Amino acid sequence: MKRVNISGEKITLIIGLVLSIIAATLLYTRTAESNDGQSLSIVLCLLAISLIILGNYLVTTVLDRLIPWKDYKIRRFIFQVILGLAISLLFINALYFGLKHLYTDSPPDMVQLILINSYSASVIIPTISIYFGIKFLRAWNASQLEAEQLQKENARSQMMSLRNHLDPHFLFNNLNILSSLIDHDVSLSKTYLEKFAEVYRTILKSELSDLISLRKEMELIDAYTYLIKIRWRDALDISIDVAEEDLNKAIPPLAGQMLIENVIKHNTISRSNPMQINIKSANGSFLEISNTIKPKKYDDEKKSGTGLLNIKNRYAYFTDRKVDIQQEGGYFKVLLPLLKIEE
Repeated sequence: MKRVNISGEKITLIIGLVLSIIAATLLYTRTAESNDGQSLSIVLCLLAISLIILGNYLVTTVLDRLIPWKDYKIRRFIFQVILGLAISLLFINALYFGLKHLYTDSPPDMVQLILINSYSASVIIPTISIYFGIKFLRAWNASQLEAEQLQKENARSQMMSLRNHLDPHFLFNNLNILSSLIDHDVSLSKTYLEKFAEVYRTILKSELSDLISLRKEMELIDAYTYLIKIRWRDALDISIDVAEEDLNKAIPPLAGQMLIENVIKHNTISRSNPMQINIKSANGSFLEISNTIKPKKYDDEKKSGTGLLNIKNRYAYFTDRKVDIQQEGGYFKVLLPLLKIEE
């Protein structure tokens, strides 16, 4: 059986209409019998309330289709208040003229009309404004939550893009290295395979996280640098000096690994002129990754800078602190802000 969900607004509308109609019917009967002016006033009020509720509900239903809160918040609020007031005053005046004609012989009194409309407006305007002001704030909050969710999904999509950014040649090169190691050093090939699996296992897990502890990132970097040092041997010199207190801080997943990969991609590496990569804590709040500058003569990829841009964009989602890029003294440095993880 299909479950039918009824909103709180509809329940309130139904209850209000039923009670108002019942009360108005009973009082109308009493008025017809006794010609009681007080009862007539109550009938007027109850019928006016019923029609105002119904009229505003219909206006809301129409505006939900034509000017939804999600897309036109301010415009919708203005239209809702103006139309709500107009509908309410229309029903009040119609009831006044109708009941005046049915129960009295005197014509409508202009002073009474002015008072009725003035008092009604003084009650209706604040009531409608407060009620639909709350609706406006709810719609605004919903839009903010939706925007935040979209930002989060975008950041996660960018992170997945970064994960997939691992050069396909890296995979094939490491498989080739592993193949050659198996023939010459079975023990080393097993260790190599373990590190190789650890790198890709960490990368696959990272797609579920927006941030990762520096400790976890360093474990990935340790496994990753093990692989590239097996490949480049003496042509690559990597030093790591990260403070223990920084390991519990956080960075976007793969940010550090990506920077090391960029060094390999965009620089010439040789045993005669080894590449120096330094990974260390800096200023108590950054992870600094620097390398000697030995650019390749032909490097189309460095023109795009998509890796650094990706990292900057993901940081922008979590903090106002900027990724600092420096080039001095023959070194290219990138300082990644270390973020505190809230418990």
